[in-house]
Amino acid sequence: MPTPALNASVVSPKGPPPSKKQLTVFVTIHVSPSDIDKFKEAHRPVWKKCSEEPECLLFDVFQDSEVEGRFRFMEVWSKSREWFEKEQMTKPYYETLWEKSKPLWTKDIQIEYFEREGEGFSWSDEYLVGGKRMEKDEVVA
Repeated sequence: MPTPALNASVVSPKGPPPSKKQLTVFVTIHVSPSDIDKFKEAHRPVWKKCSEEPECLLFDVFQDSEVEGRFRFMEVWSKSREWFEKEQMTKPYYETLWEKSKPLWTKDIQIEYFEREGEGFSWSDEYLVGGKRMEKDEVVA
């Protein structure tokens, strides 16, 4: 079956890659399909708080269409992994989250860290549909 056209324009950056390294974090969590609603309910307030942090450049949530109950978060931060683990992951709102979320996990959480290259970076306006722009007074670099 052919892939349908999306009628999306592709927008590419016109400048050089970011001058400072950006940390990309991929978090994968598995929950029982019967616990998906509880899982989302526990996580929504933290997703919102993360996206409001001045160092958070992008936050997105994905649900696997083939493995029910498998979620992946993609986060891009303007700080280092050391900062993320020491400063971000120790914020009080995570403590309450883990109390509610951990009992729902069917596998251990997987957290992967990457440095964003910027090379090959492009996006389509179609990707942004359904999301919302993070309004920031200041991005901390």
